[in-house]
Amino acid sequence: MNKKFDAIIVGGGPAGGTAAYFLSQAGMRVLVLEKETLPRYKACGGGISARVLEQFPFSFDSVIESKVNSISYVLGKHNVTFPLPNQSICMVMRDKFDSYLLEHAQAEIRQGVAARAVEEKEDGVIVETAEGERIEGDYLIAADGANSLTARSLGLRPKKLMAGAIEVEASVPAHVFTRFADKPMFIFGEVKTGYLWIFPKSDHLSVGIGALNPGPGALQSTLERVMARFDISIEGQPRKGHPLPVYDHREPINTPRAFLVGDAAGLVDPFSGEGIRFAIKSGRLAAEAILSGHPERYAVSVDRKIGRNHRLAVTMTNIFYNHPRSSFQLGVRNPFVTRVLVDMLADQVGYGRVLAHIFGTLPLFLLTETAAGLSGLVGGRKAAEKVRESVYSI
Repeated sequence: MNKKFDAIIVGGGPAGGTAAYFLSQAGMRVLVLEKETLPRYKACGGGISARVLEQFPFSFDSVIESKVNSISYVLGKHNVTFPLPNQSICMVMRDKFDSYLLEHAQAEIRQGVAARAVEEKEDGVIVETAEGERIEGDYLIAADGANSLTARSLGLRPKKLMAGAIEVEASVPAHVFTRFADKPMFIFGEVKTGYLWIFPKSDHLSVGIGALNPGPGALQSTLERVMARFDISIEGQPRKGHPLPVYDHREPINTPRAFLVGDAAGLVDPFSGEGIRFAIKSGRLAAEAILSGHPERYAVSVDRKIGRNHRLAVTMTNIFYNHPRSSFQLGVRNPFVTRVLVDMLADQVGYGRVLAHIFGTLPLFLLTETAAGLSGLVGGRKAAEKVRESVYSI
């Protein structure tokens, strides 16, 4: 048996890297097992708010592909773009981002080493690698993704629900890239309970599609058709499929000595499919639970700070996808709501605030749009915009 570690982390993604960083900073002896050799490609949209990264006392500028200050939402012929005042969304490639975070973790990192089995004891854990090596630690953090082997080994999340996604790193002509270089785009209404995305990177576009319970071949054909509409050809370009795990608060995500984080815990946002923000948050929560001496509080913390929000996201998903056009008109086109959406991307508020704004500002929004419409009939487009500006600038 090798030397004992305070914590063994299986998986070197954002969740594992975050946990490793905060544990190591506190003086713990940490081992990260990463089955791939870094840097390695990881299918992921790669969008994260700059404010989420501010919790780390170092800059991520060297691994940020681009920064955008607006977002576009498309449904049919409707296209709404809203600005991101006072903040930006950072676009990253996961191979560079994950490696960079691990470099700052100051943990022992073993690349190309896969975990095969986990044995939990009363006073610690033993991780057996694919090569047969047995490594002992006080705690285990499972950050090995949606199909987490360590979760299965521990008997956790056996009935997990999965959505599916396909992504392409698309090389496009310069004039097409320029169209999307300053804003990511989300496209709704093309696939049931899902959407497509176009995210700008430094020299290409990350495009993809994700949906819950898609039919056979539905994602591939829809992705090709919709991207062609935007002059983005993905023919002959590599496509990567990956699962999107869905959170279920009824399933345990920890044992006395082990914690599931990120995709292994199913913490992808049920509405937006966003994963990096919650991977980072859960990785830090796991580290804090260990450092506090109260590891049993982890599941409660995750449910309070992530799970409750995700349950409201399910409500949002049901409303939006069952009534997409009215939801788009009353939500995405409502400036009062888009302001809160911006705050949510920065992890400052949750879906509860978004839903409250949708219903709470609905009368004023409808009244304003009616008044703007009437003013437009009399004084033209400028008169209508003046009415909107006088109300929405409040």
